[in-house]
Amino acid sequence: MTKKELDELPDSESPSGVCPRCGYPSSFAVGHPVGVSWDFGTTIDGLPTETQRAVILSCRHCRQGVVVIEEQYAKKPEGRRSGGREVHHRGIYWWPLPETETSGDVPDSISSAYTEARTVLAANCPRAAAAMARRTLEAICDDQGASDGSLASRLEALSKSGALHPSLTEWSKEIRLVGNVGAHFDPITKVSRQDAYQLISFIREMLKVLYELPAEIGRRRSERRPDKSKE
Repeated sequence: MTKKELDELPDSESPSGVCPRCGYPSSFAVGHPVGVSWDFGTTIDGLPTETQRAVILSCRHCRQGVVVIEEQYAKKPEGRRSGGREVHHRGIYWWPLPETETSGDVPDSISSAYTEARTVLAANCPRAAAAMARRTLEAICDDQGASDGSLASRLEALSKSGALHPSLTEWSKEIRLVGNVGAHFDPITKVSRQDAYQLISFIREMLKVLYELPAEIGRRRSERRPDKSKE
């Protein structure tokens, strides 16, 4: 799994990316790691092998700390055909949770489902994240007046009414299909972290288009509109 697939969040081996606190791309100072989990069946120099560790990264933009739990893994060095593997670490959990909040322009029923989707994705649970992305889509349909029938038929009704732009319609189909995989048992088809991240990114754009941008435009127009009571 590449750094891009990990939502560009930082860890000790790749101390750059989007800061979960301030939301800006930044570089990070890496603190001393502290082991939190060990494999007592495997030892190095008589000591149990560290399987997970906690690291504090300091954002150079907002100057605040981010806690990262990293897992240990081994990989063969690039260019080496034989020989031992090198020990590396990669981030699997972050605190604070990144990008879990929406603006007040998004209805609470939709915002809570979206927040839960982001939360479980940050906890490295892609199937649960995909299922919650689908649930967020259901909440959007209900809020937009399409509350009857299957999710597919409700999305089609919103598309025909013009409530959903054609591009949003295509996104919504993908969210519904992959969300179904996350919600229902299937021993073959899997949901990757990248799949879940893309779905949630689509949802975030839908929230901007359907709720946040219209509300912002309305506020700007209201600010420019002259107050006739003072004339």
